[in-house]
Parts: sequence; structure tokens; C-alpha cells
Amino acid sequence: MKLFRLAPDPAAPCPPFSLWFAMVYGCLSFGAVSTLAYSIWAFRLVPGTVGLYTTTALVYLGLGGLALSRLVAVPGAAWRFTVCFATVFLAYAVCWCAFWFGLKGEMRADFHGAATGLAVLTWLVMRAFGQPRGFLAMFAGLLALHSVGYYAGEYLYAVVRGANGRLLWGAAHGLGFGAGLGYVLFQCQRRRPAPAAAS
Repeated sequence: MKLFRLAPDPAAPCPPFSLWFAMVYGCLSFGAVSTLAYSIWAFRLVPGTVGLYTTTALVYLGLGGLALSRLVAVPGAAWRFTVCFATVFLAYAVCWCAFWFGLKGEMRADFHGAATGLAVLTWLVMRAFGQPRGFLAMFAGLLALHSVGYYAGEYLYAVVRGANGRLLWGAAHGLGFGAGLGYVLFQCQRRRPAPAAAS
């Protein structure tokens, strides 16, 4: 993943924003992308299950990284990060779809697919930013925030139904997912003190 050249300069103050900014910005920007992606389902813009999932994924792939690129501290890296994000999100989507279609939507296929996909996504983002430590904390934070957004959206859809319910599901999913991605991007760029040498 070094080809994306996203590892921050050790001499630069990095990241130049707070954790809360990263999470709020990720929440709002990715929430907008997710609402747009879910609008394909909400308004039945693409017929067929395969076409629906493919088109929805393409919205995330094309716009997700661009929306989050403000959280990349490396100057001039917006397009490299956009391509990087498309790559890691594709890996997440493949894992999710493998569980969803493999288990035919039963046995909490959505959760198992998301957990597996988010683990892969976290590891790949860490590699892209050259961050060797903190996988469990980043994965746990991303999974928790993603799950809150996704299942809050599922609840809203069950209550509201129709196109508005679908849009609410997309918005809630994106808000949680985006907050988690902001958390991961901050942690991947945060400098950690080197381990103390043994005396």
C-alpha cells in the first residue's frame, strides 16, 4: 500500500486537526455520500438486485474518498487517497456481499459481513498510512460506530418505511460509518511515541 504515498511526514505536526473534528467531519461528509447512495434504493433508480448493489457501491467508491480527503494531512494527496479509499472500500464491499449473499441474508449476515469487511478495511488503511500499531482499537471503534449508524438506520426504516425511511437508513448508516472512518483516519496519522529502550 506504499504506492499511495499517504504516510505523514514525521517532522510535520500531524494530524493538524483534532479527533473530534475528524469524527464530526467524517460523520457529515460521509453521511451525505451515504444518503446519495441509498437514494438509488429509495427511489428505485436501478432495477434488479445486482444492479442496485453495484450502483450503490459505485457511489461510495467514487465519492467516499473524495468526501473524506480533507482528513488526509499529506499535501496534494487528495486524489491518491480517493483511489486508495476506493480500493479499500471495494474490499469491504466484497466481504459484505460474500456474507450477505452467501448466507442469503440470514444469521445476521449483514453484521458478519460488515465486521469482516471493516477488519480488512482497517488493516489496509493502516498499511496505506504506514501505521503499524493500534489495529484492535481502530477496528473496534469503527465497528461500533458503523453498527450504531447501520442499526439506527434499520430502526428508522422500520418506523418510517417508504422512500423517506430508506433515505433515513442511508443517512444514519453514513453518519455512523463516517464518524468511524474519521476516527480511523485520525489514529492512522497520529504520531505515537517510540517504545522506550530497555536500560
